[in-house]
Amino acid sequence: MSTTHAPSTLFDEIATLFASAPSPQTIVDFHPSQASVDRASELLELNRQNQLTDATREELNQFEQAELLIRLVKARIRAAEAAKKSPR
Repeated sequence: MSTTHAPSTLFDEIATLFASAPSPQTIVDFHPSQASVDRASELLELNRQNQLTDATREELNQFEQAELLIRLVKARIRAAEAAKKSPR
């Protein structure tokens, strides 16, 4: 039997951000909510103490994936902006 985990709050925040058709600058300025930051900190502390359950390990993995996604998007936006500014 497969277990489906709910997406992390951070994934929800990113989905809401993208659904709002944001400007590139709005995406670059995006920061997770304090609740997401606090939850990620809790999960990291559990990981340091080697106390993650399968569910919390999956939740931490989702936070890591969401963070990677937003970092990649921001990096591509910044690269596109830099390319526009550089002389050809």
